Amino acid sequence: MGNEASIQQDYLLSVNDFKKMILGASYFFEREKEKIDALNVFPVPDGDTGTNMSMTLGAAVKGSMSYNGNSIGELSEIVASHALMGARGNSGVILSQILRGIAHGLQKKDKISPGEFSKAFQYAVVYAYKAVSTPVEGTILTVAREMARGIRNAVRQGENMHKSMEEAVKSGKAALEKTTDMLPALKEAGVVDAGGLGLLVFIEGCLYAMKQSLNELLYKSEKGRSGKEAALDKGPAGKPLAHFSPETLDLTYPYCTEVIVKSENGDFNNLESELAASGDSLIVAVDKNMAKIHIHTASPGLILQTALSYGSLHNIKIENMEEQMEEQREEAVSSTATVETPLILPNSGHREQGEAGVISVSFGEGFREIFLSLGADEIVFGGQTMNPKVEDLLNAVHKLPHEAAIILPNNKNIIMVAEQVKALAGKHVEVVETRTLPEGLAALLSYNPHHTVEENAGTMAEVMSRVRTGLVTYATRDTSVKGAEVKTGQYLGLLGDKIVSAGEGLNQAALELADEIIGPDNDIVSIFYGNDISRSEATLVANAVAEKYPDMEVELQYGGQPIYYYIFSVE
Repeated sequence: MGNEASIQQDYLLSVNDFKKMILGASYFFEREKEKIDALNVFPVPDGDTGTNMSMTLGAAVKGSMSYNGNSIGELSEIVASHALMGARGNSGVILSQILRGIAHGLQKKDKISPGEFSKAFQYAVVYAYKAVSTPVEGTILTVAREMARGIRNAVRQGENMHKSMEEAVKSGKAALEKTTDMLPALKEAGVVDAGGLGLLVFIEGCLYAMKQSLNELLYKSEKGRSGKEAALDKGPAGKPLAHFSPETLDLTYPYCTEVIVKSENGDFNNLESELAASGDSLIVAVDKNMAKIHIHTASPGLILQTALSYGSLHNIKIENMEEQMEEQREEAVSSTATVETPLILPNSGHREQGEAGVISVSFGEGFREIFLSLGADEIVFGGQTMNPKVEDLLNAVHKLPHEAAIILPNNKNIIMVAEQVKALAGKHVEVVETRTLPEGLAALLSYNPHHTVEENAGTMAEVMSRVRTGLVTYATRDTSVKGAEVKTGQYLGLLGDKIVSAGEGLNQAALELADEIIGPDNDIVSIFYGNDISRSEATLVANAVAEKYPDMEVELQYGGQPIYYYIFSVE
């Protein structure tokens, strides 16, 4: 009897097993996400595949922990739904669809055999391929397909669940190694596909979890999250690139407060929960006997008092963000630049309301104000390194009083997320596939309240196609991209998927990019400077462009964006 029970347990997957697998996958992602993020074909600080997949899985974990029933079919459906709502970026959407396919294969089942799981994983591959409008081999899709083949072969040989998962890992590794040679961009950069590695980490986490207890996984997962908070991105000189969020913009909590706490016993278990009610944008990063606190608050004294109860305080920094914003506005108005600089005012509801409301994804305080001044109805925070999730865009659609919505993703990695909203919104939703912030601005300018949703979407798509966008950032590693040799820390000028300038001088990189992006048929060049650039520095660049191209109308705007020192827009 005992032997029979052992065989049953070895071959059947239960609700508890499935919970452990999702939790184990999330735990592995938390450990490996930075490694996956680093697999960026372009050597720039915008790799976010690992982060997006990890956050998507985090949403799935929350869903799984809320379920108390005994049906693996019901649980898998909840996991898939939460993953979809929490999906970020293309990789997150594809992962959510893999979970959706698995849920389709497990519906109405309480426990499943290896054969049933194999069929479910084949559904996962089908759903993943359907999620991509133009499937490309050498990506996560290839790895998923080969994993499904590995599980199927193991099942045909009579292997149990654990052995079948091991075969999936083996097949996935072999497929992942081949991705480097399947896509020229991966081969030149000498990396494997990031999404493919992410899926491999997912299955390895599932496999690991099968022999762990649920409580042990919960403990490890919580410990991993509290001890590995993501640090702010750093520029070539180690200068932080600040990230703005919707909460930092309404200034309910105007004081950006940072402090390091040193403790002899290193017990910071309750620190984050004690601080949570005192503000937002809270980060508590723990490293052995030291904790670094970052929070936006209305009561910095209370934050310091709470921190003091845990140990000694060091490197205290308190900044009034409202005062900083006002200084930036005053500086913009009083600048003596010879370049024409339009004054952008916050949206005052001046645009006539049409059939559709417009939702724009944006990051950077300056860009936010520009989009609002041009009539955007809702702004969803997001961009490079922090893509919004499906739920963020869906909530924005629901907030609109309009019958329909037009979404401007303004980033190629957010388009697939925006597309998911169409089936969930209960409203007519059109996605104009804007890939950059300047494309989004051009599209918004063409909106006509007297036109239908379809007419506006078509016009916006046509107008944004005439915009060329150039970016100035920095290199995160040594590499060669399309013949261009790049060294870590160099300033880069990017035009599409091409590096057009690379060097030690920021202004030089910006001006070389201007030479590449400006053509004889162009009339206007707009230069948006980021939050690491002063108005006076940006003015030097703008004046140099105006002097070299006297027939061009040059506009200088504060974008406030992180990562990109300058964003050029040419029409």
